[in-house]
Amino acid sequence: MSQNPAHAEEAVLAGVMARNEAFHDIAALLTAEQFTSPQRQRLWSAIRDAVLAGEPADPVTLMDAIPDDADFVLALATNATTGSSVTAYAELVRENWRMREAAGIGQRLLMGAKERDPESVNAAISALLSLNAEVTEHEFTGKQILNMAFQITDNAFRNGGVLPGITTGLRELDEILGGWHDSDLTIVGGRPAMGKTAFMLGLAEAAAAAGKRVGVFSAEQPAAQIGLRRAALASRVSATAMRSGRVQDEDWAKLSAGIGGAMGRQMWIYDRSAVTLDELVGVARKWKHAHGVEILFIDYAQRITVPRADRITEVSQVARGLKNLARDLQVPVVALAQVVKGVDTRVDKRPNAGDLANSDELTREADQILMLYRDEVYNRDSQETGIAEILIEKNRHGPTGYKKVRFVAETMAFEDMGNGREALRELAA
Repeated sequence: MSQNPAHAEEAVLAGVMARNEAFHDIAALLTAEQFTSPQRQRLWSAIRDAVLAGEPADPVTLMDAIPDDADFVLALATNATTGSSVTAYAELVRENWRMREAAGIGQRLLMGAKERDPESVNAAISALLSLNAEVTEHEFTGKQILNMAFQITDNAFRNGGVLPGITTGLRELDEILGGWHDSDLTIVGGRPAMGKTAFMLGLAEAAAAAGKRVGVFSAEQPAAQIGLRRAALASRVSATAMRSGRVQDEDWAKLSAGIGGAMGRQMWIYDRSAVTLDELVGVARKWKHAHGVEILFIDYAQRITVPRADRITEVSQVARGLKNLARDLQVPVVALAQVVKGVDTRVDKRPNAGDLANSDELTREADQILMLYRDEVYNRDSQETGIAEILIEKNRHGPTGYKKVRFVAETMAFEDMGNGREALRELAA
């Protein structure tokens, strides 16, 4: 295979012209900027625009689209391949681009070091990590996005209606939300003692059990405590019994089997009580590119700090930063959030989106907002012992409302109610 950058680039262009379907095999690898000449950049852009609009990208249509490059298009078309080697050539084009970019990053780092610029190292690390990211396009025509919508619908239909996102582990919640979606920011709020951390770890465990690579940022619970909770969830052995050393003889087999099963799940935990936004973003990017992490969980949003920012500005920057992180890495981000104390003084103590502490930016940036409520926390004689409500305050993918689920205090697990299927309860206006 030719190592000449121009030869590899022209092989890609000719191959996709010959077989337009090959574009979808390499779309996540290449952008126009990765081609070394303006002429090849223009042709790649024209091919991309045609394919995404559902139109043919053949020599005739492309010569009409970029008439100044018609001779170049025709010359390439005469040497067109079947497209069978397009992916290999595309990988070579991308690798050539990565090497050029890496050399430039190295030069900027060297210059920054000579000037004693403290930000140059972080900038270089971020830039190097981003070289492994999949291509994310930002500019589309209205026709292209409608064609994309049709393709999503058609693929979902052909896939038999399989859950489009990552499972929550709760069947009826999956049906409402469609699972966790790439690029979405979900906020899960609640007062203390409602079980937010337990809920989040259950969500993380469900994603990992489904084969997803999971990242967890814990500013609230130390890593060992998370380990105990994971073991309780996996084995159904009481977390209190494990912590106090009062595990019964019959529990050891369950504990061994549960931990053994969970050991094979791919999960990374970052345990730091006062993580900064920049630190969180840096670790998340590293996990994405080193481990292929597919979903991030954060406990919790208001514990993330932004140096030299006042509290209101800090929470706003964190909200925007988490949403940008979800979009940049193309993964769901699920973050816990505290709810203001004023909820406790109300007759109806169920929290809503407006009760999030410093909530305006969190509410705006979130794609979903879920609230947790357990009546037994407030009422000792509650008729809802062992029941939790998941209040769906905002949902860009479907309805709002609430679902009741079972809360098993011994193992801190949230589970579906069981055989009885309850319809989604609409929230009062």
